[in-house]
Amino acid sequence: MKKSSSRGRPADPDKQQQQREKLLNAAEMLLSKKTYRDITIRELAEHADINSAMVSYYFENKEGLFIALLDSLSDKHFVNMKKIAKEEEPILRFIQTMLNMLSRNNSIARLIHEEMAPENSQLGKAFIERFPKRMAGFLPNLVKNNTSIKSDKKAKYAAFSLVSMIITPFVGKGVRELAWNINDDEISSKEWAMHIYSQFMFGCEANVAKTNDTKGE
Repeated sequence: MKKSSSRGRPADPDKQQQQREKLLNAAEMLLSKKTYRDITIRELAEHADINSAMVSYYFENKEGLFIALLDSLSDKHFVNMKKIAKEEEPILRFIQTMLNMLSRNNSIARLIHEEMAPENSQLGKAFIERFPKRMAGFLPNLVKNNTSIKSDKKAKYAAFSLVSMIITPFVGKGVRELAWNINDDEISSKEWAMHIYSQFMFGCEANVAKTNDTKGE
């Protein structure tokens, strides 16, 4: 009697793609619960119900699997970003979308926290390329198109400040909760999104006004 090969590599390309997707889903799910370094290939295979050898076959190694996960998440995220740019009040919608993504997707917040030093790993470098660098190419233009800032340099600075305002509460969760008594529900609320929006837009307008006053002198 032949042993079942359902957990091995199927010959059908569609089934191979299904196995890849199962491994990617398992990686995202596990990353929401524990650190990348603590996740094992065996765990990934068990959660995907696939032979552990398939991780190497499809992605070479664990790191390759998580880089593929970053590719998938990044592509979906920036398709959404392009849609947001065409909406009314796109900066507010950008803030709301980012807060929602970070609140719902613990895996991204965890990677931001763990892989901030890209020289430490290929995964860290891949993360910088897939998210921060793509954001640095997108957000300054959104700022220039929707505020009184028109300088490339000032738009870049403002965009970086906005991203920092959004991400810092997630990265510094311990300090936020223990020192400031601000919980997870608060930073995913509409009130928090409006707080960031108001702070950012007021700061942008004040910065431009101050610059113009200085030039007038």
